Amino acid sequence: MTLGLATLGLFTVLLSMAAIFPVHEPKWFGFGLLAAALCALGGAFSGPHLRTAMPWGVGTGLAIWALVGLGTGGISAWLGWAALGLGLAFLTLGLLHFMRRVVSPRRLPRFLHTS
Repeated sequence: MTLGLATLGLFTVLLSMAAIFPVHEPKWFGFGLLAAALCALGGAFSGPHLRTAMPWGVGTGLAIWALVGLGTGGISAWLGWAALGLGLAFLTLGLLHFMRRVVSPRRLPRFLHTS
């Protein structure tokens, strides 16, 4: 969980830098991505409760932020779709973590077993 959150957080930082530094992209979108990335990186190295909740919060926030950016038409399409993809990746990470903790080990798919 820590490795997944940290990796996705670093990719989100890279995407936010791609949105902040070109002059033709709006800065509000890039700084929103940077805030989500810093939340993910902070949650990766926090306690277990925050680490469990962080993929859901960041994924939902990124998905909404990307849909707002795509809806306004003020950002490049690749940037909006990449942010939406990262938001869905965060939500998938939260779903896999939830399945490992809640579903009994006999019913889990093989790739989610710990041993």
